Amino acid sequence: MNKQIYTLLILAFVSTSVFAQKFQKSTLLKDIKTLPMPDSGKFVSIFYTTNENPEITATHPLAPGMTMLANMSMSSKLDKGQIFAFGSSDYLTGNLLANQNIQQLLKNILNSNSNSTKKLKIAVDAATDPALSSFLKTSGAKVYISKKTKLESGTNVYFLTTDVIDTTEQHNLEKFIRTGGILVFGSPYPNIFKNRDKSKPYTNDLIKINDLLSKAGIFNAYTLIQASSNADTLILKDPPFYLHLKYIIQQLANPAFKSIDPTEYAYGMEPTLELSFLSNADTSRVIQKLKSILSIGDTLAIPTIKKPLDISTPAKKAGYRFSKYLFDKKYALSDTTAFIYPESKFFPGEVPKNALRTTEQIEIAVKVGTQGLLDPYSDYYRLHSTGVYVPAGEKVSIILDPIYKNQHLKAQIGIHNDNLKHMDNLVRPGFDLTRTLELNKDTTIIFSPYGGLLYIKIPDTSTLKSIKILTNGVVKAPYYQLGKTTLADWKTIRNNPAPWAELATDNLILTVPSYRIKNLEHPDSLMKFWDEVMNADADLAIINRKRVHPERIIIDEQVAYGYMFTQWDKIVAPNDESCPLMLDEKKLREKGSWGHFHELGHRHQFWGLDMDEVGEVTTNLYSMYVYDKVLKKGIYNHDAIQSKSMVREKIKEYLQNEPTFKKWGEDPFTALCMYIQLIENFGWESIMSANKIYREKDPRKFYNTPLNNQGRIDLWFTSISKATNANLSSFFDIWKIPVSGQAKAQVNMYKTWLPEELVSYQSH
Repeated sequence: MNKQIYTLLILAFVSTSVFAQKFQKSTLLKDIKTLPMPDSGKFVSIFYTTNENPEITATHPLAPGMTMLANMSMSSKLDKGQIFAFGSSDYLTGNLLANQNIQQLLKNILNSNSNSTKKLKIAVDAATDPALSSFLKTSGAKVYISKKTKLESGTNVYFLTTDVIDTTEQHNLEKFIRTGGILVFGSPYPNIFKNRDKSKPYTNDLIKINDLLSKAGIFNAYTLIQASSNADTLILKDPPFYLHLKYIIQQLANPAFKSIDPTEYAYGMEPTLELSFLSNADTSRVIQKLKSILSIGDTLAIPTIKKPLDISTPAKKAGYRFSKYLFDKKYALSDTTAFIYPESKFFPGEVPKNALRTTEQIEIAVKVGTQGLLDPYSDYYRLHSTGVYVPAGEKVSIILDPIYKNQHLKAQIGIHNDNLKHMDNLVRPGFDLTRTLELNKDTTIIFSPYGGLLYIKIPDTSTLKSIKILTNGVVKAPYYQLGKTTLADWKTIRNNPAPWAELATDNLILTVPSYRIKNLEHPDSLMKFWDEVMNADADLAIINRKRVHPERIIIDEQVAYGYMFTQWDKIVAPNDESCPLMLDEKKLREKGSWGHFHELGHRHQFWGLDMDEVGEVTTNLYSMYVYDKVLKKGIYNHDAIQSKSMVREKIKEYLQNEPTFKKWGEDPFTALCMYIQLIENFGWESIMSANKIYREKDPRKFYNTPLNNQGRIDLWFTSISKATNANLSSFFDIWKIPVSGQAKAQVNMYKTWLPEELVSYQSH
């Protein structure tokens, strides 16, 4: 998601007391043509609806360039009272308060008390900007400061810009609203975010007033949006259906509702439904209506390879998602130790009932930190394998030496944490199958209704070199560690009863179904091969071959994205014919595995420095390099680049059919041909020399704040020109790569170079 969006959760409402009936949007927006966003650089938090009562007043794009909208202000009714909510307290201060449209909105709120002839009595909290009090007094109202929601008798309206944490104060505020009071709420989230303690988790900052405000159907989320410019405005037209529970329910009940934009589902419809289930009693009218529409029963569907589950429509997706939510809630599965999900028998698999449960002393070498690649945030917890398995529904104890109790260690059960909610069909459970528990006691009891391999999660900033734990009640898993496990021991270890196995080196860990390695005779030569691959990738990426932590390839019965995919902490690959290939050293050396090499290449790319168009291009340089240097098969080893002549034909086809930079960037193998020309003429040394320039810039500085794309195009041009000692201006021009004049001026001292096959395309 766009980095200008900061997702957490919070609640925000605003209620009105003098109103005899519900706020009407037309009344609130009377004589208002536009409403401003705060100045560029400031934030506004968003809202969700949790029942059918609220009315959305204004929306705004979720991020620059997106069509997806978010709810920025809303109103609702709570018994006799009313609430109006702004996404930021800035709307009740300084510059925004001076805006005539904001003033008109506040007047409309106050003037809605059409049945009252008495002078308004208005309370403001102690943090309120004095400018608000001055403005309110111009309406003739009596204005006073209320501390800790202590409201004077006869108060009509309360302006609140802070959280209400104390439950007694919340009760007082709720009583004020329900008996006819108006609450005008300006969310404190933007200020909370600005002044947050970055050393603490965001959950510390979640506002407690959400417990009250959700009763009116409003949820203020800790999701923050910035204005795109100082002139940015809110959208006042009717909001899209995915922002309001009432209209979501109508769509779900419509048989013709077959699809929704994935972003609108993920950031609009799904969280609205989730918050509705969280905020309303299971017996409430709205939940009963949802259960009926979504066909939620008392049992869970069990997707398997033989009997896939169809979740191809939004209603089916929501039905599957929230049937599990209600099922888990009914059986209190967050606390129940002995429960086993029926689907766990099929995936991740069951442990034989007669398998020995053992006590194991486990020593773990701590491998944390970054080596220059795209790695998780600094407070990331990195997985460390243990070689043991936690059976589903069984209690396992982990005993820690007291010296580790304050090291922020965690236990994770299972490795398959991908949510498959976006898929149309499921062949295995579509949820995160892992469970994580804190290890902050001498003895911790852990359990999981799915079961899984046991991992110890260690902070990426840890200074520990190794840890020792004692586990009781675990089942041994097939676990091979290159340099530690002997082949004699492996003959026994490979038959350990856990359904998942791991093969590990200091560079790479393969997580595979245990049946895949039962006949693996030489894991040593296999993992040495993978070390060669990892070393080749390290050489091309200009990082140390001695890695601070291993990468992971995880086999899954259903891959969440594409055929295989890569994230900063893992590569996920399918359990098809590519899995036995990955485990067969002889076949790997004979034919290689472009897919696995390609995904490992993604881990080594220069994110933040590579131009936008080459995400699926420069990763293939690593595949080519492994084929060339490890397998000794040269650089032509993919169906799209089988030979030098095929590359020439691909180049010719591109250049003779109105070539453009857009076309170049949309065809990864056409773009790769440009790199192949450089490798053919200047060798791999040219790519490595250019990569060295990138590495010396320290790409980690650009992961969160990358150069603009023109800057990245120019960087590649100047770097490869320097690496080849050649002026590549004409070369880039023919390929239609838009290099700036300033960048071209930096390579004028070099001699112009063009490969022979491009000379005829040179401008004269």
